[in-house]
Amino acid sequence: MNWGSVLAEEQICRNFRHAILCGCAPEDFRQKKLVSLHDFLTSEAGGAWSESDITIFPNGVPELLLEAALNNALEDAADDDGEVLLYLCARNEADLNAVSEYEAVGYGKVALVRLGDDEIRKDVIAYYEGLAERMEVRLRVVYEADGELVSENKLAYEKV
Repeated sequence: MNWGSVLAEEQICRNFRHAILCGCAPEDFRQKKLVSLHDFLTSEAGGAWSESDITIFPNGVPELLLEAALNNALEDAADDDGEVLLYLCARNEADLNAVSEYEAVGYGKVALVRLGDDEIRKDVIAYYEGLAERMEVRLRVVYEADGELVSENKLAYEKV
């Protein structure tokens, strides 16, 4: 994917204050698209983001931890007239559009994104989109599937 053209179309790269990048790679690995987006954001072409403005969960993220990260990012963005990028990268299309049974807690069937062993309910993402709108903060959510992995050891060698 050419991140430059995707993000330039949205005119969002330089206005964002925070990015939350979520993947589902096994331990000691990362998804290639997640690495590509991170590298683009930290490059001159992507706005030369600081690492402190990027939160990465390469091996999945519990829903509660993602909510905490979104709360912090939205609060920071509201203070700085910024924007937030949430990137969710599942292993395949089926994991992007999963449905689970939550009948035990009275929800019935729930649409979700599977990030490895973690499940993020899409209604939670929708809640944060609504919250961002009420806070007058732009929250851009990108869903993508990527089964290609790269080892963290290989990444370390490439960046030296």
